[in-house]
Amino acid sequence: MAARRSGADATSHIETLLAGVPPHCTMITVTDGHPLTLAWLGSVWGHRVAPLGVEHFGQTGTIADLYRHFGIDANSIAAIAQELVPGPPIRLRAI
Repeated sequence: MAARRSGADATSHIETLLAGVPPHCTMITVTDGHPLTLAWLGSVWGHRVAPLGVEHFGQTGTIADLYRHFGIDANSIAAIAQELVPGPPIRLRAI
């Protein structure tokens, strides 16, 4: 097994994964935890980030109800994407 490089010329795994994402792209991150958990991803290459997640804890309900409440269900994610990009309307799923 080769030793890992260290120093200024080292490349992290996340840098490699995001290297092909054009600089004008906005990333939408979604987690069922605090939205800032993944917000740091934009700092890797300077992308804009729209972090979605759960900011308050203690609510009860079905997973679908809670995801809708916190804006992390499919329709909410599609609505955020629609706000971020020009073009024809994104078709939302009927739930």
